[in-house]
Amino acid sequence: MSNYLGRKAELMDAAAKATGLSDFGEDDYSEGLELFLHGLDTETTLSPRGEAMTMGQVQMFLESRLYSEAGWKRYPESLNHPIKAPLIITGIVRSGTTALHRLMSIDPQFQGLEHWLAWAPQPRPPRDQWHSIPAYRKVKGVLDTMIAGSPQMLDDHMMSAEGVEESMFLLPQTFCNNTFAAQWTLPTYDSWYRRQDETPSYARLARNFQLIGAFEPEKRWLLKNPADARAMDAVLNVHPDALIVQTHRDPIQSVPSVVDLIAAARRLFENENSPAEAVARRELTFWAEAMQNAAAARRRTQKPGFDLEFTDFVRDQLGAVKSIYAHFDLELTPEVERGMQTWLDSHPRKSTTMQRFTPEDFGVRRTEMRALYADYRAARGYK
Repeated sequence: MSNYLGRKAELMDAAAKATGLSDFGEDDYSEGLELFLHGLDTETTLSPRGEAMTMGQVQMFLESRLYSEAGWKRYPESLNHPIKAPLIITGIVRSGTTALHRLMSIDPQFQGLEHWLAWAPQPRPPRDQWHSIPAYRKVKGVLDTMIAGSPQMLDDHMMSAEGVEESMFLLPQTFCNNTFAAQWTLPTYDSWYRRQDETPSYARLARNFQLIGAFEPEKRWLLKNPADARAMDAVLNVHPDALIVQTHRDPIQSVPSVVDLIAAARRLFENENSPAEAVARRELTFWAEAMQNAAAARRRTQKPGFDLEFTDFVRDQLGAVKSIYAHFDLELTPEVERGMQTWLDSHPRKSTTMQRFTPEDFGVRRTEMRALYADYRAARGYK
């Protein structure tokens, strides 16, 4: 049996050697990291390729911490610039968040989290310098390898080293994050994670945004992470002035799609050792909790935000963006609008429903899903 827990020090040493840095900051990560590694020892069977990829990801999360700590020391003034009224896109999975995020990121009034900077946080260098930065080249190589192993990551998520990315790639610095419970079979870690207050993770995330945006602190952040819905209390604790855009879609349509995506990701690590049915059980309850938590947090904080139905977005994507801008009194210039239309023309939707999978494909009865999501579906008027 592999002793992954016993490799914690080895992984930290490897991260330090790879970056030339040694300060991991306050110890707000050991509990989650150790639970994760112990779960790999006792609850998961990694393939040889999966073991290498898993250890590589853990090391990169540790490297990300090192870059952050070094950045805050080198640019302490970055922490003097608050993150003001970020626009945060969240919502149930497979409800258009990625397309909406990419579309709005065309607007230069926003700054976003580029994928490679999630793994190597630092003040955002000029774009023409990225290819000369070792951290950028490393992240690009790792991502290219992962996409080669699971092509739907590119097809479904539009991933690239240069593109804007979900906050979920930077949140795991504390090792208290949905990423670990979703990508690997780790019921004990998952149970622990769901009991945690994620406010410290989101506070660290905000400090990372301050560092990355140090050269343009006045620009509004445009962020996206579907799982922010489950952690809405933490999000609003850290960003009480956030502009929340919550997307919606019938879970009976959306959740099976993400089950297939996560099952494909797990197969990268566990081969066929993790059946899709197990993924479905986990994701069904997670996203039900997410919708309940988001609704409750928004009621408590009286945060109306902007609610966007997937069907409305699919029918008129640019019209949906215009409605968001109008709701938050943001300026949409003619030039930016033309740029968005050009992007839409070059990224046509492959389907108006994207209903490629059903609950029954993963051993789940629709009646069970209707009961689990009854409040959410009733509130949204789904039949």
